[in-house]
Amino acid sequence: MKLVLIGPPGAGKGTQGQRLSRLLSYFHVSTGNLVRAHIQAWTELGREVEGYNRRGEFVPDEVVLEMVGPSLEPAGRWILDGYPRSEKQARSLDGALEKRGIRVSRAILLDAPDDVLVERIKGRRYSQATGWTYHLEHDPPPQPEQHLDPGPFVRREDDMPDVVRRQLELYHEETEPLRNYYGERGCLEVVDGTQSIADVTKDICAALGNPDKNNA
Repeated sequence: MKLVLIGPPGAGKGTQGQRLSRLLSYFHVSTGNLVRAHIQAWTELGREVEGYNRRGEFVPDEVVLEMVGPSLEPAGRWILDGYPRSEKQARSLDGALEKRGIRVSRAILLDAPDDVLVERIKGRRYSQATGWTYHLEHDPPPQPEQHLDPGPFVRREDDMPDVVRRQLELYHEETEPLRNYYGERGCLEVVDGTQSIADVTKDICAALGNPDKNNA
């Protein structure tokens, strides 16, 4: 299957992408992690993206697709997280996939109210070493003696409440229409993102036809 995870900021897309990749042996393609990796490595694409960021401009779809494209192999099983964020981007993605002879199998929408998301994001932490996302209450970073992730575990600037509120406004304006876009194509699955992490994973697995894969 070729999956896309969509939903508002803080709904758990990154967390579920990580868990599903382990549980179902899917390749997790996180556009946010890819962008940060390119910027840190100062690749040609990374320099281009950083230029857009400095100017406060959106990164063009073709640049994002150039970055993401090599991971979206026709024979692979992948989960795309963080893209598309608008109907225009969804159409661009569909066009790029059609050239490879593939299409999105399922779009998983993690749904949750704004107030819940703002509160949840306060506890989110990002590992600078691995790019994995944790939550202080629901999915805490491993302890040093576990030797699983060295960290450090930081709160990103875009996780601050005022930034999150603005992101939610943009989500409702630009990304929420993807519910209709994928719904009309018969591949949308809506999951209650306010549940525990494990229960969200369980519901996604059931929607994908893997009801026994729910004990991640």
